[in-house]
Amino acid sequence: MRTRRTVIAGALAAFLAAGVLALGHQRLWWAPDPPRDAGSLVLRVRFVGGMGPPGARPVPDLSLYGDGRLIITSLDLERMPARELVKDMRLTDRAYRQIYRDARLAGLAESRTVEGNPHILDGGLTEITLLADGKPHVTAVHAGAGGVRVWLIDQLLDRLALGKTKGEPPRSDLAGPSRLYQPARIALLSREIPKSDTSSNAQVRPWPLQPLVASACTLHAGSEAASISQLVEPVSPNTHWASQGRRFVLTARPLLPDEADCASLPR
Repeated sequence: MRTRRTVIAGALAAFLAAGVLALGHQRLWWAPDPPRDAGSLVLRVRFVGGMGPPGARPVPDLSLYGDGRLIITSLDLERMPARELVKDMRLTDRAYRQIYRDARLAGLAESRTVEGNPHILDGGLTEITLLADGKPHVTAVHAGAGGVRVWLIDQLLDRLALGKTKGEPPRSDLAGPSRLYQPARIALLSREIPKSDTSSNAQVRPWPLQPLVASACTLHAGSEAASISQLVEPVSPNTHWASQGRRFVLTARPLLPDEADCASLPR
């Protein structure tokens, strides 16, 4: 009987804890004020695919800065193949405070790893970085993870519209309409295709600009960046570019406000 009571008491305690967390998620303003420095990266979310190509280095799924500026990636399904769009918008002050509060409530102010289902071999993980108490904290949530904390994280990401085709929070959270992100600089990432790889049916195009170098990352701005973007962005990401008798796969990666150079990009 005592064991049964202990089990029931434990279940009730877990239920009440979940209820308190859920109530706080919706109602309470307990967290410190969020960072206000416009140049500070406050929140970043990156979905890391389990079997994606290592050299792609896509734009992070979400980047939130201290002035409420929000940069989100989403898919443009009107083009074939579907393309990644990078949208630039700004949160209202109220929404920014609420999102920062909810991020802390979800436990993101402490670095941790949330284990998932080890049998999901290609599930990848969600990597979330939060600036709290003056330093970044990284939480890694593996595929198949569960529990109240993961539920709170999912609620936060759902509000921010991550993983949604539209890729925008509710209109009431935005201070104005979104626009396409216009980077000051882009990084051109090149990956050489081995000559032994004859199985690919990718389209081959000549590269008309400066000769390409294997496994290189070069920075470009102004008209040079515009020329590269006009060449790379309209074609399939699997297109092969021919340069000096060699073939390459290229990625034109826009640099985000907190990224200074190629060394800033995730590897």
